[in-house]
Order: sequence, then structure tokens, then C-alpha cells
Amino acid sequence: MHRARITFFWIAVAALLAFVSMPVHAYIDPGTGSAILQGILAALAAIALTAKLYWHRLLRLLGLRKRTEEPVSDATQEQGEHAEESRND
Repeated sequence: MHRARITFFWIAVAALLAFVSMPVHAYIDPGTGSAILQGILAALAAIALTAKLYWHRLLRLLGLRKRTEEPVSDATQEQGEHAEESRND
């Protein structure tokens, strides 16, 4: 009950501060707005890239996709055998 009162108090304070307005003498030029927009777009791009990189891991974590093993190609296997033979020589 005590926590609910504290929460209500802070909500009431925030509401009162929202309704009290004072004149401010500030100016945000178009360059500042452009920089803010650029930062927002960069953050969205970073989130999208991170999601793309970890998409399959996320699906496996949620159980929507099974873990698959990549088949080893014959060329890769032959290269490994050739490397072993040259080391033995």
C-alpha cells in the first residue's frame, strides 16, 4: 500500500508539472533537428542489423526452429585431407 502511494505521488507531481508552463527563450535550428533525426535513424538501423544477425538464434531460443548442422562439402573435406598429408610429409 505504501508503494502505491509513492507511485501516485510521483504521477501527480508529473501531471502538475506538465500543466505548468513557463515561457522559454530557446531556438532549435534545422541542423539540430537534422542531427536528432539522423541519430534516431542510425539507432533504428543498428537495431535492424542486430536483429538480422541474431534472427536464427532468436528463433531457436523461442523453439520455432530446430538446430541444423551445416553439411561439409566435398571440396572442404578434400582440402582438410590435403593439408594433413602435407603436414605428414
